[in-house]
Amino acid sequence: MLEYQPVVAADGTVRSSEALIRWPHPERGMVPPGEFLPVAQRGGLMRELDMWVLRTAAREAASWSSLAEVAVAVNLAGLLPGDPEFADVVNTTLAETGLDHSRLILELVETSLVALPPHALSAMADLVARGVRFAVDDFGTGYSSLARLKELPAQTVKVDRAFVTGIADDPVDHAVARAVVDMARAMGRSTVAEGVETAEQFEALRAIGVDAFQGWLFARPLAAGAMRDVLRSGRLRVPPSSDVA
Repeated sequence: MLEYQPVVAADGTVRSSEALIRWPHPERGMVPPGEFLPVAQRGGLMRELDMWVLRTAAREAASWSSLAEVAVAVNLAGLLPGDPEFADVVNTTLAETGLDHSRLILELVETSLVALPPHALSAMADLVARGVRFAVDDFGTGYSSLARLKELPAQTVKVDRAFVTGIADDPVDHAVARAVVDMARAMGRSTVAEGVETAEQFEALRAIGVDAFQGWLFARPLAAGAMRDVLRSGRLRVPPSSDVA
């Protein structure tokens, strides 16, 4: 099953929602992705799993059109730009589900974007030309160079939660997060901070110019019906500056 976690602007307006895969086991309850995704990886099932998530999330997001023109973000780990059928799979899925290209964000971890062949960059550029957006996930934890990031047709950089956690009280985390935000802005990319859990983190991130925010401070991952309720309201509560000591 999929749950959806809103991504909000500084004023609480819902910008997008990330689709997160879950496995409700009949005996063990909700199995966390950290347990079943490595099994899928070892079994060579990640491509098929990505295709299922993409199709399911796109179909759900298409149903949001009457509520809000909000994009859905999908993490990819098996269906990657280097796949010769990458662009065709995405285009076909969007055509079959009725979701506009402009309402899809594809998230790729930084390490999967290293040394992409020319045909992969071309596939990404083709999708961008149609309106799809790409986000570099977990930025700052991999080993891609700034020059490589500049080459990628990605519109968003996600600041990894490893730096968000300590941003309010760890000078190193604060410095790294600020450097990522400044670099992204200089390259014309927007930024999203993930894993925001406290008002102090939110205030520190807002102060360095982060564009959008995601985390339990605003909403936990939601079932599809609960996500639709959020879209009906259009906004989530964010702590005002006065909440932060």
